Parts: sequence; structure tokens; C-alpha cells
Amino acid sequence: MSKVRILAESDVTLNLVSALLMYQSNRGDVYATTHPVEIDGDQPHRKVIGAGTPLTREGLAKFASAVDAATAYGGFVPENLLYTAAAMIAWWTPASVRNCWFKCNDTEIGTAHGQVAHPALVFVAVPGDWYVFALRDSTRPERNTRLCHSPHFNVWEGGRICSGNVDLPPALGADAIAIYEDAFFRSHFTHPNRQRAVKYKGGAAALWRDQLRSPDPDALRRALMPAKETLQNAIERIANAARNHR
Repeated sequence: MSKVRILAESDVTLNLVSALLMYQSNRGDVYATTHPVEIDGDQPHRKVIGAGTPLTREGLAKFASAVDAATAYGGFVPENLLYTAAAMIAWWTPASVRNCWFKCNDTEIGTAHGQVAHPALVFVAVPGDWYVFALRDSTRPERNTRLCHSPHFNVWEGGRICSGNVDLPPALGADAIAIYEDAFFRSHFTHPNRQRAVKYKGGAAALWRDQLRSPDPDALRRALMPAKETLQNAIERIANAARNHR
């Protein structure tokens, strides 16, 4: 059984008073019952789950309110945060010129690092996975903003980032954004994971070779390939995939 840490401002006693049982079909239909927790008549030191009744809308609202109060994000919301849910965060970072590390089989790049241009990016993180997309314009995206494929190595079709041996933050929250970005930009980019990641003569390797020689934000922007989905489409797709893998 997993250990659970309960943090409180002072000593607190928790008593088991009720239980919630949830049922789900393979189609996703959900049914829930609530049960009182009673003392076993034969063994007074033992508690048992009593007969259940269907969870009412009012009961569900009360339960959801308690969960929301316990799990809601507390703190200032950073300007780059785009979307937050119980098991997902999404944010964006403006276009920039910054250091980039490579360790790949391309003979001209090999093991190298240097200043390169990066487009504006959108990151989406869910438990155990994270995704990245590019933006053609370096402005805060709206839900209907069209996304582009990230031109970076180590990014699969659909935007999923190959984490390798990178340790992702254990919790999803605004405080983790800087850790995710540091893990992305300071990792070694090793190989392109898509057949056609960019629109550039010679492909992604040629693009990054040229960027290492001389950072060129305009050339990078022109090389971006449309992802054929909006920010909202991508968030919904990733959220559905994460639910199906639970």
C-alpha cells in the first residue's frame, strides 16, 4: 500500500465517514454510489462499508467542490500560462535566440552547441508526457490559433517530445513551467523524429547547421510546417489520449 502524506497547519484527526464507488463501462459511461461507513457489530474495532445509494447531482456537486478546494492551484498565474486543468498545463514562450546543444550523427553538427534561433513555442504537459508546437507569430496564441510543427529534433509526429533520460517534474503546475523549459532547451537534440519536420532545403539537419553558423529567426520562421490543428484541437487531442492511457 502506498504511503500518503497529509499536510495540515496543526494536528488533525481524520475519521472515515463515507465511501464513494465509481463504475465505468468500456464506452465511458459512469455511475457512482455513496456508502456510509459503519461499525461492524461483531467486531467493534472494525469498520465496514454500508449499503450504497446512487450518487445524486447534489452529492456529486458537494464531492466535486471538496476535491476542487483541495486540488485547486494556489498562487499567481504567470502571463505565459495558456491552459490549466487537474492533469494538464499548457503555456507558450516567445521567439528567442538562445543556446542549443546537439549530439547527433550528422557529421557537420556532431556534438556541438551554440546560439540558434527558436520560434515561439507552445508546450503542453500531462502526467508522464509533454508536447511542443511552434507558432508562426511571436504573440500569445488564442484557442483558434493555428499551430505549426516544432522544427526541433527529438519531437514525434503529433508534437510529443522524446524525453530520453530527462526527469520530468513530479507535479503539474505553474511552478513547473521553468523546469520543463530548462529540460527542453538544455537537453541534447539528437535526431529528427519526423520525416518532414521543416520546409527547408536539406531538411531539419541543414536548418540547424545553418542556425549554428548564424542565427536567423526569419529563415526559421519560413521553414515552419503547419500542423493542421488549432491550439484548442491539440489540447483536446492530448487530453483524450492521456485519459485513455490511465
